[in-house]
Amino acid sequence: LTHALRPNSILNAYRVTDSFHARFSALSRTYIYRLLMGCSHYSEIPVFERDLCWAPVGGYLDVPAMQDAAQFLLGTHDFSTFRSLNSETPFQSPVRTILQADIRPSSGFLSQHYEHRRLEFWELKFRSRSFLYRQVRRMVGALVAVGQGKLTPHHIKELLERKDSRAFPPNAMAPPSGLFLKSVEY
Repeated sequence: LTHALRPNSILNAYRVTDSFHARFSALSRTYIYRLLMGCSHYSEIPVFERDLCWAPVGGYLDVPAMQDAAQFLLGTHDFSTFRSLNSETPFQSPVRTILQADIRPSSGFLSQHYEHRRLEFWELKFRSRSFLYRQVRRMVGALVAVGQGKLTPHHIKELLERKDSRAFPPNAMAPPSGLFLKSVEY
């Protein structure tokens, strides 16, 4: 394995107990979801960003409304509405605690080449000990629907209170292309 790694590709190594599990021993995980605003058509997405962000239709989003809506996601809730059903669903509690839900301006990977095009990159950051199946993509999709005026910020609170995955708006889940696991804390 070590012959396949580039020099300096391992930054640190730590001794752990035999009971350590990379998934179940995590104290928190931080996911980033990258949005691109200002595109009226898919062809306007910079080529180096095409599979690394989501450019929702309709151009610019109402970010303050999205930020207001994100506050309803903070804290401990039953996130049944915000999970997709899979084989683990019957065995998994839908209660999760969102420690962070931020929406902030970001930069493109090569933004100096297309600053003149008035494209805006935004990052949605979520931190929790764990997330449900597709929970982040559903939260992002709902927040984008708020930004597009399809939902109000208060609808996010109502969706949480419904506690039913069937209550989630159809076609509102964000695509996988903008989702990144940023860090895991142990």
